[in-house]
Amino acid sequence: MRALPESGASRRDFLRYVFLTAGAASVPAWLSACGGDGSSGVGGGVVEGKEFSIAPGPLAGIGELVDTGVDGIIAPEGFAVRVVARHLSNPVSGVFDPLGLTGYNWHQSPDGGACYATDDGGWIYVSNSEVTGTGGVGALKFGADGGIVDAYRILDNTTRNCAGGKTPWQTWLSCEETGDGEVYECDPWGVETPRSMPALGLFNHEAAVVDLPTRTLLLTEDAGDGRLYRFVCDASDEYVDAAGRRRLRMESGVLQAMNIEGYENGGYADDDALLRSLHRVSWVDVSSPEAAQAGVRSALADAGLPVPGTVFKGGEGIWIYDVPAALQTVPPGGRVRTRALAFFASKGDNRVYAYDIDNDLIELVFDNASIDPAFDDVDNVVVSPAGDVLVAEDGEAMRLMIVVPNRPAKILLQVTTGGSEITGPAFSPDGSRLYFSSQRGPNLGIGKTGTGVTYEVTIPAAFRAAV
Repeated sequence: MRALPESGASRRDFLRYVFLTAGAASVPAWLSACGGDGSSGVGGGVVEGKEFSIAPGPLAGIGELVDTGVDGIIAPEGFAVRVVARHLSNPVSGVFDPLGLTGYNWHQSPDGGACYATDDGGWIYVSNSEVTGTGGVGALKFGADGGIVDAYRILDNTTRNCAGGKTPWQTWLSCEETGDGEVYECDPWGVETPRSMPALGLFNHEAAVVDLPTRTLLLTEDAGDGRLYRFVCDASDEYVDAAGRRRLRMESGVLQAMNIEGYENGGYADDDALLRSLHRVSWVDVSSPEAAQAGVRSALADAGLPVPGTVFKGGEGIWIYDVPAALQTVPPGGRVRTRALAFFASKGDNRVYAYDIDNDLIELVFDNASIDPAFDDVDNVVVSPAGDVLVAEDGEAMRLMIVVPNRPAKILLQVTTGGSEITGPAFSPDGSRLYFSSQRGPNLGIGKTGTGVTYEVTIPAAFRAAV
């Protein structure tokens, strides 16, 4: 295996910067900060990186954590926490109603989630239910003042719905985390009928993202010998809906697994350092795409045949960053300017990778050697409207971490009671609220754990504005 050479400014530093500080679409703050006087702002001022002067996001300026008085949660002073839904209770009335006599009750084991803006200035938060046999997806609808005005189901009769992804055309992809799990497209407003998409593969689905320019979905697999998949839709699969939005049916195309050069077909790099430089990738069609992929891999291995794809241990969250035009350059070994980067996490080795979609190049941009305190099983990744990158932990520490460039990570909040995991972090469209769940949080009024609670954190105005 031979890594691609680096030239000029360190691409790893650039990619790490993008992962650490880039917002959804705006030109990053360091463009105006480069060459500045280092004056401080909410985020603590400009940080000198190896190649760039980098401005952290506003949440980097938070203070010490204090007890919020809610379910053992600690958060910075002024960050108010409230319960918005407990399993077996009606989210609108707050009434404990295990029989559902007063309407819809919140689901058990809330997991991955996302927020959607509504026409009246409010928003909707959707949440998966990671329960075997009765999983599905629930939704909370908020008014412009933040009050809960409705709660309802948008998907039923599925199993272990873990994470997923938000599409560019404002639907939710809910992923089943089972050996023969499928992906379901759901309408957050509950109007369109949800549908399964078996063409996206049968495996332990975790998360999914859409790159519309290439008609491609990228999908992670939560398994010790998991793969990173892509589904490339045929041209005939794309259409324009009644609202004038480009959409993909996700029905016709090809399912493939990623191979990293030097670690093809079941290979794995044990040493983080081996992947901390650019490597070429290729894509290979999976065998028997209509069958459960774990079984397909076992059958191929037993027959002494190549097993498609490099191993990614416990694939988790994934998101796409559209690189602003001012930052688009041709990377070493690349063919075109870098348009979009897909960042994805693997919890089995606490890694975050950056994949250059158009150039088929990959690099390990983050691992536990890069951060203090070390992460305890990286899970969901979410970016605030102001550009802060948050990583949830799938471990007993139960922290929601702010990744700060060239400094130790900061803990935004922690559920100190343990016995659960933080899931589904998502910001409201204006960044004023952050939603997350404690998957086994207390819902019965007794004990420190239970069957699930969803919370809202109000972000003070001083910590919402981009630095």
